[in-house]
Amino acid sequence: MNVSIIIPTYNEKDNIIILTSKLIDIFSHSPHNLKIIVVDDNSPDGTSSVVEQLNSYGKSVFLITRESKLGLGSAYQAGYNWCKENNSDCIIQMDSDLSHPPEITIQIVDSINSGYDVAIASRYIDKGGVSSWPIHRKIISFVANMLVRIFLGSKLHDNTTGFRGFNSNTIDLLIRYDVKSNGFSYLIESVYLFHKMKLKIQEIPFVFQERSIGKTKLSSFEIFRFLLSIFHLLIYGIKEKSQ
Repeated sequence: MNVSIIIPTYNEKDNIIILTSKLIDIFSHSPHNLKIIVVDDNSPDGTSSVVEQLNSYGKSVFLITRESKLGLGSAYQAGYNWCKENNSDCIIQMDSDLSHPPEITIQIVDSINSGYDVAIASRYIDKGGVSSWPIHRKIISFVANMLVRIFLGSKLHDNTTGFRGFNSNTIDLLIRYDVKSNGFSYLIESVYLFHKMKLKIQEIPFVFQERSIGKTKLSSFEIFRFLLSIFHLLIYGIKEKSQ
């Protein structure tokens, strides 16, 4: 199976070296063909240059460098288009800060390979969890997931995780539909799309590890946009892009 892993980055030069090395090692013991797509928003710390200097660059690791900090959702979209053009069978998106355990990617691939449209790495099912989060982060995450389940009808336990895998048909949907958010809210807009299209979804447990290098990208403004996006979806729904 051709597996592509999309990793958005902004000032992650130290973490990206560790993460790509771990992923390549994990998949070297599998039957799958791995491609890692780093989508970097012109990081001031030189993340793009670090990626270009990797021994695996141009072989297992590929780079999309964008002109500025354009947001998480649009970074995913750039990765999806790359995967579509390169005939990926299973597409995974994950954070670059080592909070998403790379070994879980094999379980995500197995889920897609067994017939699921979407595999969600979940913190909120049995054997999942969060390590070393302050209480305010736990409250924000709990409330966000509760709102998505109540207002948008999602049956998922973890709607806000960015650690996800898709088959190629789901990527076609994500490209075709007009998902408007470029930031964190993209995660719930896509969950809403999965719910409306009645996709077959499996949740896989994982324990979220708080980053040890760098700073979190979740701001108060992103939380506000998240709330606005819920009400926007309630009123307008989500439609296919105009041709």
